Amino acid sequence: MDQPTILHLITLLLATIAVAVQLTNGDDVVTCYECSDDPNDSSLPWYDPQCAKYDYNGLTYNYKNYDGCLLRIYDSGYVYRGAYNGPYEDGDCGPWSYYNECYCQGSYCNTDSYCEQCGFSPPTPRTTEHTTETTTDSLTTIDTSPATTTEPASPTTTSSDPATTLRCYHCIDCGTVDEDTTPIIEDNFLSCSTIMILESVEVIRGGSYAAHPDGECVEHTESLSCWCNGDLCNKHTIAA
Repeated sequence: MDQPTILHLITLLLATIAVAVQLTNGDDVVTCYECSDDPNDSSLPWYDPQCAKYDYNGLTYNYKNYDGCLLRIYDSGYVYRGAYNGPYEDGDCGPWSYYNECYCQGSYCNTDSYCEQCGFSPPTPRTTEHTTETTTDSLTTIDTSPATTTEPASPTTTSSDPATTLRCYHCIDCGTVDEDTTPIIEDNFLSCSTIMILESVEVIRGGSYAAHPDGECVEHTESLSCWCNGDLCNKHTIAA
């Protein structure tokens, strides 16, 4: 067998191996439940007030080249479900400063669990605005109305005193605000919010019914949220 023939066969063999590897690996896709029951995320596409339900089977997202799914339980009692990249094995636990989370591998794995293997406290049962009855079985039921905050609330205001009504800028995909940006006025806003979607750098501004310390910022898996307590205070630019 002459040398050109040998080189040709080697080239064909390498090409075949490359195709086989590509077909075997491809773009790994894991489908995870993605949701948040925090009312401050109510303007985001993954907001679902039933996210903390033990056997949640609602919103999902196909994550490409992620390692697995996660369940995050905040100290406030709110829940976030999503995906992760990192050196975690199936069933690992991650206690962090203001939330706990556990990791699993395989599509749709981040449900039917409150990270029991980690010893974390389950999400706080919620109370609806329309009834005084509170859920008692936090593993199976949750009310569908927006959750109440566990942080100390600022003094409440009433519509009879317009001077205390909090105004917040309200817009979607607005990196900056000007005189044409529409403000929204609510008697029961306790703070104004600015949310940045990390992947698209899209900015969403609005009002929050939960009390937050002025200047507080919290980074989630997909977003960065900041709050302020002054009239039309959510006009500033935030950076991830």
